[in-house]
Amino acid sequence: MKLSIKPFTILLSSTFVSSTVFAFQPLAHDQKWMLGDWEGKRTQLEQQGYQFNVAFQNESALNLSGGYDDSPRLFNANQWLFGTRLDLEKIVGWKDTQAQLSITKRDGQSLSNDRISDPRASQFSSAQAIYGRGQWWRLTNAWIKKGFLDNNLQFKVGRMGLSDDFNGSHCEFQNLMLCGGQLGKTVGDVWFNSPVSQWGVNAKYQFLPTLWFGTGIYEVNPENALERHGFNLDMNQRKGVLIPVELAWKPNLVFFDGLSGEYKVGAFLSTAEARNVSIDENGNFQPKAVDRKWQNNKHSVWLNAQQHIFAPEDDSKRGLFISANFTLNDKATTVVENTQQLALWYKGAFDQRPNDTVGLGLARFDVNERVRDHQNASNQLLGLTEADYTNPKYTPIQHDELNIELNYNFQWSPSLTLRPNIQYVHQPGGVKQVDDTWVAGLTMKLNF
Repeated sequence: MKLSIKPFTILLSSTFVSSTVFAFQPLAHDQKWMLGDWEGKRTQLEQQGYQFNVAFQNESALNLSGGYDDSPRLFNANQWLFGTRLDLEKIVGWKDTQAQLSITKRDGQSLSNDRISDPRASQFSSAQAIYGRGQWWRLTNAWIKKGFLDNNLQFKVGRMGLSDDFNGSHCEFQNLMLCGGQLGKTVGDVWFNSPVSQWGVNAKYQFLPTLWFGTGIYEVNPENALERHGFNLDMNQRKGVLIPVELAWKPNLVFFDGLSGEYKVGAFLSTAEARNVSIDENGNFQPKAVDRKWQNNKHSVWLNAQQHIFAPEDDSKRGLFISANFTLNDKATTVVENTQQLALWYKGAFDQRPNDTVGLGLARFDVNERVRDHQNASNQLLGLTEADYTNPKYTPIQHDELNIELNYNFQWSPSLTLRPNIQYVHQPGGVKQVDDTWVAGLTMKLNF
């Protein structure tokens, strides 16, 4: 029998256990952990180099109107995280050395899968970012990082997600296309983000105070992404390697009163063979993927930018932030040709709520025109046109999709955050026949 734990039950039970065993106030505004500081022992352990993290996140989504199936229903997706970060310089005297181990468990259902998208078409975004990559336990991090040359040169080796170190971006939203790096959503057959991990090694070098260069080598192993292979440690099914490079600039720009920013440009090359999206070795259209030719690589480029553009004079941590992310993918092997993302959020809009944020984000993707050509050709072979959209054999034609989210991030305390949001999806899955969708969402984060 499958055990389902509701977020409210978790909150009540943790409150009861914390209050009776550790004798503290779990809902105090300054409470760092739901389970308390263990009479100061937890802070003492952190100072000695042992940092523990147990976190729970739930994302609820309700379709208000539109979508492939407009019958309203509330869906919940959730994730547990159990992790530890070790400062090995403090623990065993290894200078500039850290290690991390974390395990995640995902569960729940997807509103986008069940209500918003046409099931005959590829889905790219999701109203719940933490849904996906299998509802199962996974080893998400198991790595060690060592610094050299006064920590200007860093090497990291072990199990990790690619966007932990490359094409990374902040996640201030519940919608998947607005949360974190973009490549895991559009080239997810070779680029694995958290919670999936793979073996890899990377190096980053700070050659100027504001300039970093990074590169690495990661396995391309499709077995890592399978649902019940979350602890797969062998490389028997490896298909190749993925090599990313990235240049990062982190200035304090005078134009923005010296506020911090981060600007990154990067690219990757995967040596794993990938199917062409439409043609065979002779350049002829093939409706079935198994008949299309193999390409000997896959590649993408990206640009990430984030800037703190305004802050009140009395608190430089507050103010208005903006981010922009762009990706351009290989047209021969990738369904989504490019993505664009723009987001703004204001932290501390109200003096009495200095840690709350108001966020507005827009994310758009374009489907590769070669994919549309093969979708049209597939329908023509069956004598179908757009007028036959309701025919089960019809292949939906995919164009572009736009996702918009407006939210308010209410931080009750460092251990409890609620983020109500409203989402709008234009042309779900890029299919023009699917009605635009309005979604009401709520993210809850608990830090135990």
